[in-house]
Amino acid sequence: MIKKLLKLAVFLFIANGVYQVGPATLHYVKFKDAVGDLALFAQKATDADLIDRVMSLAAESSIPLEREYVQVQRQGNSLLIKAAYVETFVFFPGSKYSWEFDVDARALR
Repeated sequence: MIKKLLKLAVFLFIANGVYQVGPATLHYVKFKDAVGDLALFAQKATDADLIDRVMSLAAESSIPLEREYVQVQRQGNSLLIKAAYVETFVFFPGSKYSWEFDVDARALR
């Protein structure tokens, strides 16, 4: 009986982790792809326009991104868009785990 309860507890812990981390990871992948596409097809946009577009992509993907963590750099023929944000997960009541997500999108002209 105790062995079954222990197995159930482990299963529930893993299921809770997948339930919390899975959607955040899917949102990250969707956002990263969208920023990569933006870098490829928006070479002539101004830096402010690119940052605005990244912020709107973050809102569409339910990403908690703050404007000061978005950078646009132009070096020669390349465009680099960087963004970083942190999501916090609660696996047990009272214990929080913060996970930093970084997006780097580079495109050549």
